Amino acid sequence: GFGISPTGLMLGANTIIGVPAYGDFVSKFNSTGDPTKQAPFAPMDDTHQTLMNTKLTQVDGKTVVSFSKYLNEEGENEILSKGENTFIWAVGTGNEPGYHAARGEFTLDFTATAAAPPPALEPPPAPEPALSTKDCTKEFCENQLSPEYLLRYQISVPTDTTLDVCDGCTISMELIYDGEAWVSVAFSTDGAMVGGEAVIGMPGVGTVQKYMMDAKSDDGVKLMSESQQTLSETSVEVVDGKTTMKFTKIMKEAGEIEVSTGDNTFLWAHGSTTTLGYHASRASFELNLSSGTSEELSVPNKAAWLAHGIFGFLAWGVFVPFAVQSALLRDLLPKGPIWFKLHRAFNTTAYAFFIVIFAIAVAYTSKEGGIHFDNGHQKMGLAMFIMAFFQVFGGIFRPH
Repeated sequence: GFGISPTGLMLGANTIIGVPAYGDFVSKFNSTGDPTKQAPFAPMDDTHQTLMNTKLTQVDGKTVVSFSKYLNEEGENEILSKGENTFIWAVGTGNEPGYHAARGEFTLDFTATAAAPPPALEPPPAPEPALSTKDCTKEFCENQLSPEYLLRYQISVPTDTTLDVCDGCTISMELIYDGEAWVSVAFSTDGAMVGGEAVIGMPGVGTVQKYMMDAKSDDGVKLMSESQQTLSETSVEVVDGKTTMKFTKIMKEAGEIEVSTGDNTFLWAHGSTTTLGYHASRASFELNLSSGTSEELSVPNKAAWLAHGIFGFLAWGVFVPFAVQSALLRDLLPKGPIWFKLHRAFNTTAYAFFIVIFAIAVAYTSKEGGIHFDNGHQKMGLAMFIMAFFQVFGGIFRPH
């Protein structure tokens, strides 16, 4: 299979798949976004089946798929003739459609490719194995979430079901953090905290329980009802400076996010103390529980929050100190009003930047479903914004 994906992820990709079991079958598909299915793709309708010169052959143990495709088609991801494109690829384990044995992503600039001389042929590097060498139903598989945070898990499959169907399956998880703090793993549909469901272990009180995450605040992390507290074999302890949380969870529970044997979106976090509070570190990631392959997801709205930090540094780390120094050290400057003009210019620029970072914070907190002015950082920002407002406008309107 070959896909056009702006994000490099399977979800949202348009794919072209060849299936030798169906003869010379080469067709276009959309990702359904359902990772629980063995073949999470749906054929495009007939109006989108516009491939030309399709061909699928198998010779000497090699499978070759070829086709021609329009670069820009309505309702599909565009392939750019100039600039970088992001593609994904995958191969199966046999001629029948099923779960991929290996997959990857790559970028390609057709302009650069066309302009460059053809490279010397070299043997292709051996692909990295995408499948785990372990059977995660018989032993614990591991995923290193961060240098100090390890996830171990094992799937238990009842004798009256299969790994594909997995009715009544449970997953046993262990999180090991190199430090003393509350620890958590959460289940999500989109990689965002709000709307997710978390299992949180707090060594300070010795509990491992399930929570709903309705907002980005302490009050927004709510303990699930007693009927939903179905975890078993729970424990959380600190030994030799390491925090370990263990639990077993039913993978399919009514009214909760399903944990599948295929691709899942998880979040992890840990605090700086043993009782629940603001996280010291966090991230979201995709993990295929059968193969063990994982991929870290980008932080939602990362560019906006990065701009928030950069403008904040420029306002309070550069322009405000310059404004103060231009007044304090005015005797070192040329005589006349130049010190005041510098002082005014630096303060005005700092306040303009402050308006930008305040607007970013308010807009993206709303967009992500957060609560405004709830934590210490937000309250301090609001107080500083109000004080800066009176300071700037007091300077503008004071008698001269």
